Amino acid sequence: MLYLIHTVGQLPISKKFTFINSIIRHSSSSSRGGPSRDKLKAIPFAQHVKAAEKTFEDYHGSGFFSARLSKMAPPEQTFLPFWVVSATVHSTIEQAQVGRRVMRSVYNPATKQTESRWETEWAWVPEKHSFTREYIPLAHPGLQIYGSHRYRRGLVSKIATGPALENAIPFSPSLLDTPSNDDPPRKVDPFMIYPTTALRFAKSYIKDSEEKLADDFLRKAYGMDETRLLKINIQLENVRVSPVYYPAYIFSVNYLGRRLRTFVNGHDLTIGGTKVYNWERVAAVSALGMAATMLMTGGIGWGGASGSFWLGVVLPTVATSMFTMYYPLLSLYIRDLIRNHEIKAMEQDPEAWDGDWVKGYAAFEDQERRRTWREEYQSKSSWYNKSSNEGYNAASGGNDPKGYYKALGLSPSASQSDIQSAFRGLAMKHHPDRFSEPEQKQAAKAKFQSISSAYSVLRDAKKRKVYDQTGRD
Repeated sequence: MLYLIHTVGQLPISKKFTFINSIIRHSSSSSRGGPSRDKLKAIPFAQHVKAAEKTFEDYHGSGFFSARLSKMAPPEQTFLPFWVVSATVHSTIEQAQVGRRVMRSVYNPATKQTESRWETEWAWVPEKHSFTREYIPLAHPGLQIYGSHRYRRGLVSKIATGPALENAIPFSPSLLDTPSNDDPPRKVDPFMIYPTTALRFAKSYIKDSEEKLADDFLRKAYGMDETRLLKINIQLENVRVSPVYYPAYIFSVNYLGRRLRTFVNGHDLTIGGTKVYNWERVAAVSALGMAATMLMTGGIGWGGASGSFWLGVVLPTVATSMFTMYYPLLSLYIRDLIRNHEIKAMEQDPEAWDGDWVKGYAAFEDQERRRTWREEYQSKSSWYNKSSNEGYNAASGGNDPKGYYKALGLSPSASQSDIQSAFRGLAMKHHPDRFSEPEQKQAAKAKFQSISSAYSVLRDAKKRKVYDQTGRD
């Protein structure tokens, strides 16, 4: 593993080339080196340092609570290493339970009243569902993984959320040239994280993504509100882990004796870094808010006016302002713990810098796959919507014959989520147990029956489809 930073911006072109070649040869000849030169790509600097400085100023001074920071020195211009991962993912939902939230009336012995409460009815998913998806870094920033330990990953990763990756080109010494001799020299941060480690991070991201997608699919497909006991089998193929250098302007500021860094992507100006907030403004707003709360509620009920002032206003204000002041340092401490844990965990990963799945990044190929997938998806969606609308209009004249959608205050194009949300709100509003007057209770009962009848049809995908096409339950 290389633990040195290459400052080569001031070298002549020939010396830069020789220097980089020697570093790459050293990396390739050792199992503890970095990726080979023929696989290296880089995103060139495309933004002037003045644009980066403007982005830095806006990031740290645009909000009311933001604190304006002064730079310690001109920003460093550095190429930061990233592993970008792409793969074809096959996932199968092996098992899951789906639940529907229903309102029940339950007698409470403590209050001797019948009370309404929500409960969840659970059922097992009767069949397996399989999916195949393309995961590419252009569409998933979580697959762009900072490849070093020098800076804190959570801050650096923010610069990989923009479209700069599709502009990656072969890494060459000319990328280290600066527009002006007055600019700070460009540096290269070496790869310290194995591609096997990056792949482990990518698999974790894919697993989380597939679980979220499965949850959404099951709730919509079965018209349910919740899922649990989800078990997914995930298989990866066509895996590629590619080394790419990202251009970064790195700004440093001194805050309470610590150095805080802000990273600006030198190609598209995406930005990440620790934000600092104006603790004085936070304290003022906190004091005014707590004072108003004490006046409206009559104090804390202990110690009279003095107790309300010290415990209800002063103490929360001091605690809030202290937390705001030291939040950046606390954030750094937590990120350092995470980094130390990652370094220790990497010791268990194979040191295979050039496995069969480590290849050069081909932005055009991945972009074409993404474009083709998007066009096919939009085409299918357009056909489905058109067919559904034509079927609805032909069968029922485009109306709502029994007023089920009208009862829930929705249009026939409402999603299952819209239907569930509308029913929950109306059920709470019109439940008969909320009223004591006989006339009001009777009216609420009729309204509740109306929305319950509508929901019993529209919540079921099959029943809703029959209703939309024929106008019958």
